[in-house]
Amino acid sequence: MTSPEDPGSPPPVENEAHEALGVTPLGIWALSWPTMLAMGAGTVVRLTDFAMVGDLGPAATAAIGIGGNFYWLIESLASVPSLGLMAILARAVGSGDRTLADASHRQAHLQGLALALVGCAFVFPTTELAIGLYGVEDDVVGLAASYLWWRLWGTVPLAIAMTFGSALRAAGDTRTPLWAGLVGASVNVFMNWVLIYGKLGFPALGVAGAAIASNLAIATMTIHFLVLWWARRLMLVPTAGSWRPDLDLQRRLLRIGVPAGLEGGLFQVGLMLFQRIMSTFGTNVVAAYNVGSMLLNFSFMPGVGFSVAASTLVGQHLGASDSGRASREGWRAMFLAIGTMTVIGLVLALFARPIADAFTNDPEVVELSVLVLTIFAFAHPLMAIEFALGGALRGAGDTVFPLICVFSGLVVVRLGIAAGLVVFFDAPIEWVWTVLILDYAIKAVLFVERFRRGSWKRRRV
Repeated sequence: MTSPEDPGSPPPVENEAHEALGVTPLGIWALSWPTMLAMGAGTVVRLTDFAMVGDLGPAATAAIGIGGNFYWLIESLASVPSLGLMAILARAVGSGDRTLADASHRQAHLQGLALALVGCAFVFPTTELAIGLYGVEDDVVGLAASYLWWRLWGTVPLAIAMTFGSALRAAGDTRTPLWAGLVGASVNVFMNWVLIYGKLGFPALGVAGAAIASNLAIATMTIHFLVLWWARRLMLVPTAGSWRPDLDLQRRLLRIGVPAGLEGGLFQVGLMLFQRIMSTFGTNVVAAYNVGSMLLNFSFMPGVGFSVAASTLVGQHLGASDSGRASREGWRAMFLAIGTMTVIGLVLALFARPIADAFTNDPEVVELSVLVLTIFAFAHPLMAIEFALGGALRGAGDTVFPLICVFSGLVVVRLGIAAGLVVFFDAPIEWVWTVLILDYAIKAVLFVERFRRGSWKRRRV
């Protein structure tokens, strides 16, 4: 898998800070909170993008929303290797195998770059056609296509940054991706101001400026990672490994990463179809649901943090041949996630009305927002189970089962029952939204039973 003759790598140098890999001494919370903050920074940047572009009019706001949604498909394709890398590299770290850790890291970069380039090659010539599929007005199509075209130029550095982030988190270093993310967020917000509005002598580029600002932020993060990696300042240091494709490792990365990538894609498509069902109830219902969904971005932060921590610890302990400890860490992550997200849910329920008042002055939208926030509050403990145990299973390399769970809960239960209630029973919107709780409850039961049975302990990656 590696070759000492590769001229593109520095020779292995003894470094006391990097003598050996092994299971991280950090606990679940210490691994979780940097990921939570990093996700929070990303959410703030997205809201800032919308706020700044919003000054240019509704067409511009719609353009970055639609263009961003389509770009997510390319981003998901480029992220497949990094999803597979979590399980392989975490086991290599747990077993102290620095050679495998470096080799899998390099192969994930190669695969991510290849997938990013393939995705861009298909979309670059067809940006306007792709955006036109949304059926929006011509002015929105032009702006969204421009935004998407410029965003595509940042796909290669994005693939590199995502791979570094996954590799470091699998190794137990969640703080370096946090600092890189904070630097990138700062660059993004500042360059938005410069390029959208035309400050400091630059032309006012509007929507295109927002896309370029995002690319500059990602490029900054990528350079940050590369400099630290080459200077041997990261937990994962370059060995004498080769950049030549390793077909065995490539297949292993895809075998684990593809189901995880499909899970994310299926989830996004399911959300879009659920919103389509709600659109039959009118604009006020959609507006209220969007208020709840926006707040869920912040609620999801602890869930994602505990998911990453569970992936890291389960994978590393399996690599260290300690499946008992891997199981205990998975359950511990679940209970911490339940406790944290239950508190967040209670806050949403208790303060639903003032929260809704802050987002809209329409009395009907306020009442509907209070309803959807209260329903979301009841679902929070169940969401926590999905996040934590889903992360634990992915850390073990069991990525097919979470995909099955998402299909069962989101597609069969949420979409199937919600559509049935609307079509056959003319049910009110509160019935449709209550299906969310059933969706998360079924997935929670499936995840608990899967993790309890322990078949993931014997999974080879």
